[in-house]
Amino acid sequence: MERKHQDILNKNRSLIFQSNIPKAYWNYAASHGVYLINRLPSIILKGKTPYNLLHNVPPTYLNLKTFGCLCFASTLESNRNKLSTRARKGVLLRYKHGIKGYIDLDIHTREIFISINIIIYKDVFPYKDPRQQNKDLS
Repeated sequence: MERKHQDILNKNRSLIFQSNIPKAYWNYAASHGVYLINRLPSIILKGKTPYNLLHNVPPTYLNLKTFGCLCFASTLESNRNKLSTRARKGVLLRYKHGIKGYIDLDIHTREIFISINIIIYKDVFPYKDPRQQNKDLS
């Protein structure tokens, strides 16, 4: 149990360091880390994943997204007029369980919201120093 706790903390730290997201959102990084752990094959489980053992089907990796990356979430048509923005600039925090949605953090207002229709830029991290991002990409 203690080793699994350490594994979760290590994933949590690496997700926070990669995205440079404020530490106040550590719980979203931990949740994202557990989501990943449950979908990774394990030697102890003879190459199976915890998800596979629980649901009797292998996990799909099609919906995996990068934690803390830039995203633009479409705004509702009923809440906008001709001149209002069509999307909110945010940071991807977590998958929403039970629906095909994502939990995002609005960069400008720091409001956490759920969105379904988003565009994700997996290599762009808004909280990271732009000079550091250029070094990471080269």
